[in-house]
Amino acid sequence: MNLYDVIRQPMVTEKAEALRAQNIYAFEVDLRANKTLVKQAIRKIYGFTPEKVNIAYIRPKGKRNKYGLGFKSRRKKAYVFLNKKDTIQLFEGT
Repeated sequence: MNLYDVIRQPMVTEKAEALRAQNIYAFEVDLRANKTLVKQAIRKIYGFTPEKVNIAYIRPKGKRNKYGLGFKSRRKKAYVFLNKKDTIQLFEGT
């Protein structure tokens, strides 16, 4: 798997913004990714070596409408812990 395909996008939520103040970054990652691949991808893309990586698997949730029962897509999130001196500039304004 290509390391640039491991990280799909950064998470932009209120919880992710609060964690960013503690130097913890949240990313949506590929379903086949593990902690080692995420750590290597962060090192290659951003140039920082993470202290620790936590992975969370988000199960598909049921969703009803007038046509029947469906499911939202499953996802995988990675929480990347960096050193205090390292920061990732995710957006131009920050």
